[in-house]
Parts: sequence; structure tokens; C-alpha cells
Amino acid sequence: MSKNSENIVPNNDKIRKPTPKKSFSLDDFKKKIGVEEVQQKELKWICCSSALKEETGIPGIPMGYTTLIRGFSNTSKSTILSEAIVSAQKMGVLPIIIDTENNLGMNRLKIMGFNLDDNDYIYVDNDFLLKKFGKKQDPKRNEAAIEDMSECIHYFLDLQDSGELPFDILFAVDSFGSLDCIKTINAQEKGSGDNNMYNASAFEKSMKYLLNNRIPSSRKIIKAYTNTLIATQKIWLDSMQGAGVIKHKGGEAAFYGCRLGFHCGGTLSHGTKRVLATSKGREVQWGIESKISIFKNQIDGDFGGIAMEGKVISTPHGLISTTPEAINSYKKDNILYFRNVLGGDISPDEINTKIVDVKVDDNRFDFIDSFDGDDGNSDK
Repeated sequence: MSKNSENIVPNNDKIRKPTPKKSFSLDDFKKKIGVEEVQQKELKWICCSSALKEETGIPGIPMGYTTLIRGFSNTSKSTILSEAIVSAQKMGVLPIIIDTENNLGMNRLKIMGFNLDDNDYIYVDNDFLLKKFGKKQDPKRNEAAIEDMSECIHYFLDLQDSGELPFDILFAVDSFGSLDCIKTINAQEKGSGDNNMYNASAFEKSMKYLLNNRIPSSRKIIKAYTNTLIATQKIWLDSMQGAGVIKHKGGEAAFYGCRLGFHCGGTLSHGTKRVLATSKGREVQWGIESKISIFKNQIDGDFGGIAMEGKVISTPHGLISTTPEAINSYKKDNILYFRNVLGGDISPDEINTKIVDVKVDDNRFDFIDSFDGDDGNSDK
């Protein structure tokens, strides 16, 4: 250092002072750009049978979510769907039943506790879908389409938004994959062939916004009503690449879009057994024993992530456990039903039950037919 520099006195006025930081509110910033976080409602459930909860750990159907019930034919899918419909009505949630297979028996719903007399439900079939939505697009079309079902759900949600339908809604669909898309229908009518990919693509395009946004957004606390969608869907096994891979009839959109998924039956076959009752030389099938498990669980809450599996028996009145105690209790509670189908003034102790494998040529499952819509609560 030079001698002259020792005598230099720093000029503090020329030293640059740091710029003070401005106060910043992240909450104000979020409001400014319009991304305020909206609180979610407390999770509520459309409760189903105790057997479903015991075997899967899930109490029923979570409100504000999409739930898929998948499996091969005759594996108790419709029983779970029916339990949800009955429970929703009792809770004051409006069931909108979309029956595209014409196979969801209203008599059975009544047997399970559904009130058909109060008329506090809406039943939609393919004729309604075609007349209300399909014919508007193409008066010559003679078949309801995937796009009509999607438009139907949007239609009721629009009525809810406008105040004309002031209810929480349960959309119960039986089933996804049973309708073709408009492109497939047109190809069939023209005799030019069709392509399964048409349906899968149309299903994804028409249902994606419903599954991923419009249904789950109803969980927000700012929404007046909570909407829920539950649907059944048949599966098939794709063995083209060695090990079988489960595929969903009509496309994979619901598989990816659902947040809770029940798998009924086996993965390689239906995986069910017949439940029989015998007394005084007569025998009748009164139930189906089916495996049941959770294949997907993205529920936000205490039940999120649970993936238990077990077995249940599907009966005319709903699901019961496979334990001897549950079977004996069911016989006592529904003794008049067993008297009707077996004949005679029999007691529960005189009814022997057994569970047998289903033969390849005997996959009939006609116990509901033997019931014939009577709840067995009156003597005959």
C-alpha cells in the first residue's frame, strides 16, 4: 500500500446501500393470478353392507368420486351397485340410474329396500338416451350411443347448476362398455364394418372431463352439491403377449379415471361358486360366492390406500359374509323367502346350505329368477 493511500478517507456517501426487500404475501399473489386454494368438504360415504366393509375395509362408495366395479359376468357387480342405489335414496341423495343393459331389476332393488313408490329417483334407459339426445343429432339413428350417455350426465348436472335439480346426485351406471359409439353404429348400419378402437376413443373423449373434473370438483366446499358416479364394467383377458392382462370392455378410460375400484371374481375366470339350499328333497340356488378385492384406492382420507380382499355371498337382499354365523343369520331373517322357494313350513335349522363349484356348462346363476320379485314377507 502506498503512503498516499494511507491518508485517503473513505467517502461513505458513495458506498451503495442494499435495496430493502419489499414485503411479499403469497396469499395475495395467488389471489392476483386466480389460483386460490379451495377447501374440500368433509368426506362422506354412501354406505353399503357390513360384508363389503369387512372383506375390503371400505365402508361403501365415497361421495364426490368415481367408483368402478369390474369383473366377469355374474360376479356380484350389480349387487354392489344396487346396494349403493338403495343407500343413496335413504340418505336423501338422488339416484339417477342409467341402465344401458336393461338388466338392473327394479323388483330386486325393492327387495333390497328401495322405495319405488316415493318416486325420488330417476331411471334412464337406452330409449331415453336415444330420444332425448341421439335423435337430436341424427333423426335416423336407431341406437343409443356412448356420446348420448355422456351428454345425459352433463344434462342433469347442468339442471343442478341452474337450480332446477336441487339434490346431491348419485349416477349409477350399469354398465360402461355396453354401448357403441356413433362412429361404430354408423359403420354397422352401412355394413362397412367397425373397429373396437372407435368405442375406446369415443369413451375416453366423452367421459374424460366428467371423470377427471366435473364429478370430483363437486367435493369443493364452494359447491352446493356433491355428485358421485359409480359404474359396473365387464372385463376380458388379453393373452396376446403371454401373461394375461385385464382389459375393460369398451375402453380403459374408467379404469384410469376412477379413484376407487372393486374387482369382483377371479382374474383368469369368473371365480365364483354356487350357494345352494336344500330341504325335504328340494334344492335351490340362493346366492353366489364371489371373490372381492380393491384394485385401486386413491381416496383422500383415512380409508385411502386400503387394498384388502376376501369373499362375499351375493343374495337377493344384498351381500353377506361367507361365515356360518352370517349364513345362519340370513336364513333366520329371510325364512319366509326360503319357505316360498323350497316349499313347506320349514325352520331355519331344516335348511342345509352348501357351496359348490360352478360347472362349465352350468353358469346360470338363476337364484333371482326363483325369487320372482317377491320379498317373502307374506305367507303363501
